[in-house]
Amino acid sequence: MALRFSQTLLLVIATLMCLCRNVTANTCIRHFSPSAAHKSPDGHTLDLITGLTPGGVAVLSAPYMLAPIATISTQQSTNASRADKEQWYRLDTLQLGAPYELRISNAAATGVDFEIELYTADDVLRLHNKPTDNTELSSETEGRLAIYAKVTASYAGYSTWSDVENWPISYVIVLEKHIAGLPVQALKLIAVLVLVVLFGLLVETPRLISKINSVVAEERPKLMSKLE
Repeated sequence: MALRFSQTLLLVIATLMCLCRNVTANTCIRHFSPSAAHKSPDGHTLDLITGLTPGGVAVLSAPYMLAPIATISTQQSTNASRADKEQWYRLDTLQLGAPYELRISNAAATGVDFEIELYTADDVLRLHNKPTDNTELSSETEGRLAIYAKVTASYAGYSTWSDVENWPISYVIVLEKHIAGLPVQALKLIAVLVLVVLFGLLVETPRLISKINSVVAEERPKLMSKLE
């Protein structure tokens, strides 16, 4: 019985470690819900915006996507270009009005504060002094939902190391949809825990009760004989 319980516990721990991989100490979270304002008229081509932003635009697709580990230079860096100091992402396959979160995690030892700014396609064009299409799109109008996120980092700590503000910072970024107020990955974790509890109630608990009843049945005659 103890061996079986230990095996089940190890399985649960391994599952949790798999689901919670790449979790680090500091986290910056931005919650948002796409609206009709985030729809892009036909005149806003993805290629145009990708060409305007320094370093290009990476794509994060809903309902869940964990991007590969990236690096960024802090705003205080004296030897980094603008392309090194800001990272752009296009948040794709979004649903109108659905809740999402954009989450950045990095090691606490870096002493860096991250900032996430969200833009519509029009906003990105205005930032680069490009003409925009002023067509207003309603929720019923055809158009592709496009939200652009700019990520920047600022050195916020104190270190005895020299030139630390010029060190590149590694981070991971995740786009995740919320369902019933919970992140998609959290629902998977809850499902695993529910399965473990049900397994314990439906399989292990009856076995344990049967074992106890068997021991009681064996020991009862001995106890009764001693009492007589």
